[in-house]
Amino acid sequence: MEKQITWSIRFIALFICSLSFLNAHAQKNTNVKGTVYDSNNEPLVGATVSVKGNLSNGTITNIDGQFNLNVQDLKSTLVISFVGYQTQEVALQGRSEITIRLQEDAKALDEVVVVGYGTQKKKFLIGSVSQVGSKELTMAPQANLSNMMTGKLPGVTSVQRSGLPGNDQTSINIRGLGTFLDSSPLILVDGVERMLNTVNPNDVENISILKDAATASVYGLAAANGVILVTTKKGTEGKVTLSYDGSVTFQKNTAMPEMLNGPDYIYWYNKASELDGNGPYYGADIQTKVTNNYDPEGKYGNTNWTKEVFKNHGFTHQHNISASGGNKNVRFFTSIGMLDQSGIIENVNYDRYNVRSNVEGNITKDLTFELNISGFYEEKNWPGISTSAQAEQNPIQQAVYAAPIIPIYYQGEYTAWIGPGSSTTQSPLATLRNSGFQKNQRHEFDGTMKVSYAFPWVKGLKASLGLVYDTSYSEDNGFLVGYNVNAYSADSKSYNLMRASSTSEKGNYTKSASSFRRFMVRPTVEYANTFGKHAVSALFLYEQTQLKGSTMTGKMSGYNFHDPVDLSLGTEFVSNPTGSHSDKATIGYVGRFNYIFDKRYLAEFAFRVDGSYKFAKDKRWGFFPSVSLGWVISEENFMKNNISSINLLKLRASVGELGSDNTDAFLHRSIFKVEKNAYIFGGIPYAGLGASNSITSSLTWSTTRSYNIGADLTMWNGLLGVEFDLFYKLTKDIQESRSGGFPPSLGGNYAQKGNTGKIDNRGFELVLKHQNHVNDFYYNITGSVAWARNKVLSRIESESTPWYRTNIGEPLGQIYGYKAIGLYQTQEQLDNRPFVGNGVQRFGDIMYEDINGDGKITQDGDKVKIGHSTLPELNYSLSMDFNWKGFNFSALWQGAAIVSYTLNGTYNHGSMDNTVYTRPFYSGGNAPYYLVEDSWTPENINARYPRLSAIHNGNNAYTSSWWLVNGNFLRLKNLQLGYTIPKKILAKANIGLSNVRVYVAGTNLLTFTDFKYCDPEMAIINNGYYPQQKNYSVGLNITF
Repeated sequence: MEKQITWSIRFIALFICSLSFLNAHAQKNTNVKGTVYDSNNEPLVGATVSVKGNLSNGTITNIDGQFNLNVQDLKSTLVISFVGYQTQEVALQGRSEITIRLQEDAKALDEVVVVGYGTQKKKFLIGSVSQVGSKELTMAPQANLSNMMTGKLPGVTSVQRSGLPGNDQTSINIRGLGTFLDSSPLILVDGVERMLNTVNPNDVENISILKDAATASVYGLAAANGVILVTTKKGTEGKVTLSYDGSVTFQKNTAMPEMLNGPDYIYWYNKASELDGNGPYYGADIQTKVTNNYDPEGKYGNTNWTKEVFKNHGFTHQHNISASGGNKNVRFFTSIGMLDQSGIIENVNYDRYNVRSNVEGNITKDLTFELNISGFYEEKNWPGISTSAQAEQNPIQQAVYAAPIIPIYYQGEYTAWIGPGSSTTQSPLATLRNSGFQKNQRHEFDGTMKVSYAFPWVKGLKASLGLVYDTSYSEDNGFLVGYNVNAYSADSKSYNLMRASSTSEKGNYTKSASSFRRFMVRPTVEYANTFGKHAVSALFLYEQTQLKGSTMTGKMSGYNFHDPVDLSLGTEFVSNPTGSHSDKATIGYVGRFNYIFDKRYLAEFAFRVDGSYKFAKDKRWGFFPSVSLGWVISEENFMKNNISSINLLKLRASVGELGSDNTDAFLHRSIFKVEKNAYIFGGIPYAGLGASNSITSSLTWSTTRSYNIGADLTMWNGLLGVEFDLFYKLTKDIQESRSGGFPPSLGGNYAQKGNTGKIDNRGFELVLKHQNHVNDFYYNITGSVAWARNKVLSRIESESTPWYRTNIGEPLGQIYGYKAIGLYQTQEQLDNRPFVGNGVQRFGDIMYEDINGDGKITQDGDKVKIGHSTLPELNYSLSMDFNWKGFNFSALWQGAAIVSYTLNGTYNHGSMDNTVYTRPFYSGGNAPYYLVEDSWTPENINARYPRLSAIHNGNNAYTSSWWLVNGNFLRLKNLQLGYTIPKKILAKANIGLSNVRVYVAGTNLLTFTDFKYCDPEMAIINNGYYPQQKNYSVGLNITF
């Protein structure tokens, strides 16, 4: 805690020091007054009026659009600005009273887009880039940036697999999957590779997605899966503004199946037992006690375990304070942010603190500097038995499994459920409250400095030097406590006091720590100039990065008390301490050349040369080039002179190559590990060096060849905007493991890596935009659709793989399973059934097709392609923004299509999982209502689900087309209604406020999908998953 306080004090001091850069002194001799109007001759309230060259000398217009300002002399020039309007410069020319009319800023054609190592005007951008600004990102409060991106960037698929605070397991893909390996994109924050969710969303100015080789090739080896560029806010010239942005959010589960209550559990469990050919399992006396929720002995009850585990709501509050401003010499943006998120279950909490100071300025006329410093601290707290792991002892899974016929307490102890034939205790509340703790803490400091010099004797020539120093430290502490429960055995119908499953008597404590440092130097030379109709620009840079890291883990047991706890207080070793150290370096050379002729014809050539330490010397260097061409047809005379409605029509095309070194290092050399039991002599193990790999000297980069053609259209001054892209990507030489060999003296067989994989990816993206205003009513509507499909062209497979099980020609994530052809309804069907090796088939069980005709249903012989991939091929969205006299309403609809998932497993190759969503009463546990109420019985032979069974019979739970779910969905992702208090009212109040806005917002409010009992984004269905959350927020924005 002392370290945290010291860390916070340092950055608060930095925040205060940033303010000292301001120069608020100006000479005031002559008074100038005037009025500022909009294009409709209405006075503009709150417009900024300042003196050019001394922007700290300024004022704002009053409720009538009027201002008074003291200037040094009447030869000065005034700068008038207002959000949403074009900034004007007005020379006084001896006048002491003026009138100004500001025009709306139709800036679509001059919009600047952030690209690799720079920016480009959107009009002249040839590559494929999606960009979203801070206003769209923060439409509704969210805990992190990855969730905010969903549905707002065409070509980006962001899927949140969990609602767990601080660990939502969001996966991000750009233009689908292009490799068998890690498909995550490269993420850069202010030009440096950093973690996305350590950034305070309120600090972000915009996010750009580089989707093709033309834009991503400058990042070379790391850019094969696309690039995400996060740009944080900068200061601007003008008066200092102080802003507060805060919100409180209530959270509830989006979807969770309702489990059987006590009486219904007994009824349906007895029904299942009868369908197994047995009598009722629970007698009338137990049924009466459960139904009445009264038992004099206290052994039975009617408990809704999921209701007990899940709170009525989770709660999040976040607060952000920022200050920005500056003059012609120094500009700054400084912020402090805090987020506190409590989970929907007990003892789950996530805290995050951010500080940032971005300062830039002029040292001399030609020498400028930038200094970006940010700090981050997060803390995650969970019970001793994790809520993130989808395992048997997960408290959410225990709540789903535990039978509802026992009370919460028995004889003063938490109860636990042990199903028929089982020995595992299910005690969800004891797990949450008594299992100990897990705490993860992470500190991070990021610093970037850049000094630039514009050579005065060569117009457009600039050199800069960038330096980066990042450091982070994380620490995980876990204490799994042994605790007792009164366990009810369904077999003996009695309670026994015992220690809970998966715990030790005196506790297990694990402590692990890791540290990381990044050093980077980036000298850059840039040139940009215009010669008549010719505009040229060039960039060349050198980038060298050194990465250092270390880890340590220790485990102890034998704790006689639970507080305090540390490694030194344990009395027994669980295992020997472990640790590691890494020291890596990368080098890259980047070049980019742009040429524009007469604002019509565009060309760009870019390249990156990368060196990777992972490969042999002759395979170490990679060259990644790209070429792109564009034609701005709207600048041609035959367009300008004949079709005035078209503001922009541009065609563009690009081709390039990207790379990846995503493999283990030094496989071209023999690698030896120090093993504790490396050799055995005389029956005694000895430590020593053991070979751990088979040499692969030919291993090299995988490469992605990317093609893109696109068109951009803007008509009627922004009334209609169209963006369209077609793309194709071919990735080859993907690293795969294959069998290798060592002689027995060196340990036998070892896996060997080779460049054998190949996959392609194709698709399109379409964006339609419409914006307009009618009097005081302004609106903006944007719709997008993106389709991407990949296909495996080459991959190592077993020689025995049948043609119908091969991955070749299929997309990644393709689901394989048995083909279900119905339920057994007749004795003839049962007599002629193929053999299934997991129990007895009865009427109402699932029939599987014997694909290879061998009379048996086997995983190797009968699993076939079913459904689609678990990653959606089609993503679409519709965003709407309406403004009227201070009221603002915005909504984002987001959806996905051509996607499947199965209810009964996490493995798309067909392995069975013990999921309650397809196996009612598994190990005597509970079952969801939907699975029993429409299950097969002799009276309901056309049921949706197979017969119930109280026996451990897995035949009906295999991954098959029976449990296949159409994963298509449409979701109201964000909704916000806000009101901004008129500036006239704030001006009359005279309390120093320039903007006050209140709003209500929601996230994941409505979802339309085929299967309503689980969230469609969580295509990996498991019993213990932490549900996706609906958010209901109230927020306040204040600017001084």
